[in-house]
Amino acid sequence: MRGASRFVSCVVLFVLGATAGCFREDFMLGAVCGNDAQCGEDQCCSGKRCRPSPAGCDRGAGIDTAYDQAYHACRDDEECIKLGMPHCVHLDGAASGFCADLCQGVEDNCEKHPMSSSLTCLELDSQRHCALQCCSAGCDPDTGQSLCPGQTECPDACPDEMECRTDVCVPEA
Repeated sequence: MRGASRFVSCVVLFVLGATAGCFREDFMLGAVCGNDAQCGEDQCCSGKRCRPSPAGCDRGAGIDTAYDQAYHACRDDEECIKLGMPHCVHLDGAASGFCADLCQGVEDNCEKHPMSSSLTCLELDSQRHCALQCCSAGCDPDTGQSLCPGQTECPDACPDEMECRTDVCVPEA
């Protein structure tokens, strides 16, 4: 069954012009899933996403816990693929990037960080990526409301070793 779904996925990717993904062993990493059969070989459905097994499989399918490798500092995609996420996202002016999944649907499909559950989808290079939301302008100390445009609630503070840049948490320099 897994082979048939992989074949169909490759045919769809080929039609869309993204053939490189069909020849990578890890092209399903980070995909939204409901069970292990929806992921590639040597992968599992951990939480709501395909992760490398056995290292990323300790949560089990559907378990809503933070993924401790999410938003890890990186230089390139290869570093992130080893952690089970397909992209190293670089914001302009940030010293390094962070590992992230593609944002599929709404922010709630993104992985929580052990120190933050304030999620957002960030559009870069015509793709939406998962990210941790923060407020560069801060919060009103009296009401706890965000002072950032478009935000009502004050998001969680950025995790340790991350800083807030243009309302997104990025690794510190």
